[in-house]
Amino acid sequence: MTMLKKACVVALCAMGWALTADAQKTAVYRSSQTRLVEPRMGVYTKPLIADLEIVKDLGKIKDVWTFTPEEVNALGGDEVNVRTRALYLSVDSHKVDVIVAASFDMESTNAGTKVTVIGYPARFVNWRTATDADNEWIRNEVMKPEDNRKATQAISQ
Repeated sequence: MTMLKKACVVALCAMGWALTADAQKTAVYRSSQTRLVEPRMGVYTKPLIADLEIVKDLGKIKDVWTFTPEEVNALGGDEVNVRTRALYLSVDSHKVDVIVAASFDMESTNAGTKVTVIGYPARFVNWRTATDADNEWIRNEVMKPEDNRKATQAISQ
């Protein structure tokens, strides 16, 4: 081997050893904080209220969705999750926001689980900021005797 090749091999070995030695050093972390004077600021927004409008062109819908055992397992095998998925598929297929008065029928078949969704497709219309009367209605809807003020903090005035 020539002298130049030996020098290159020695240099590469030395560089490799130096990099390995440097990589094994422990990193030091430090964090500091002093006493802070921070004003506590909550962020509140007025709730939005909307009306539901039944899509009369569609009328009462009846959708049947079949889920394979794998799909049911992916939903945790939970009946509520399977119904919710069927409801989502109905909302998506009819291009609406909600199915009003939804009823469900679930049946186990050889192909999987069959879910029938029956209800009235509807869309949200007339979006507006809540008024004092709406806030009182929300307060009455949300508050129960065992609840506390925190439950309606966002609508407190």
